[in-house]
Amino acid sequence: MKERILASITISAALMAMCAAGQSSDPAATSVVETAEATISTNAPASVETVDETGGAAGNEETAMSEWARYIQQGGRTMWFIALLSVLGLGCALERLICLRRSRIVPRGLSETVAQLWDEGKFDEISALAEKDRSALARVVELLLEYRGSADILEVKTFAEDLAGRELRLEGRKAAMLATVATLAPLLGLFGTVLGLLEAFGTVAAMGEMGDASVLADSIGKALVTTVAGLAVAMPALFVHQIVRGRLSLYAVILEDEIATLVKRTVGAERKGR
Repeated sequence: MKERILASITISAALMAMCAAGQSSDPAATSVVETAEATISTNAPASVETVDETGGAAGNEETAMSEWARYIQQGGRTMWFIALLSVLGLGCALERLICLRRSRIVPRGLSETVAQLWDEGKFDEISALAEKDRSALARVVELLLEYRGSADILEVKTFAEDLAGRELRLEGRKAAMLATVATLAPLLGLFGTVLGLLEAFGTVAAMGEMGDASVLADSIGKALVTTVAGLAVAMPALFVHQIVRGRLSLYAVILEDEIATLVKRTVGAERKGR
């Protein structure tokens, strides 16, 4: 600001001196003009340099990646545990969304095909089909083949439902990591928040005053960053976990209905034929 004022005064003095030099050939006026021109030429590069420095500073703005890296570094070691949870949750979510399909639990048309082959007495083909399919319903079919000669249809149905329940529980356990991430990530965020607040209060106790906010900025920033990171990891994990549970519940209902129909059309029909 001072440089701009001095430049303005210098320019004004130079203009007045040039006017005086045009009306008179006084050597003193001529020397004033020369001095003014020298001053302007000296200050001009400084002004250009100042503009260039300002433009350069604007061009070196912080990128998004560097900003996120700064946040992670500010969060401290707690952020590394939250990042590990995010990787585990992402891997489990992708595995469940890709692998948990109806074809792995209760394939379409399998029970109808098994019932037709059963009526025709082609038990070897049923066994080969079940071994090839390897779904939860296929394992139930293998159980029905094992108890084909049983006269107690209720016992066979109970065994089949128990086997299907075990298969569904195994599928449900594969999504347990999502529940762990959804539960543990906010707790880690809260843990980092408490650490940041403790550090802030320790800084205040050491300095004896709270007048300078910049002294507490790093500690408070650590507290806020870990909280946000924990919630950002937990919310998607909880959302995907609910989707997986809903899909598994739907498949359980369909499987239960298929088992009841299949037992009735195979073991039950064979019992009536006797």
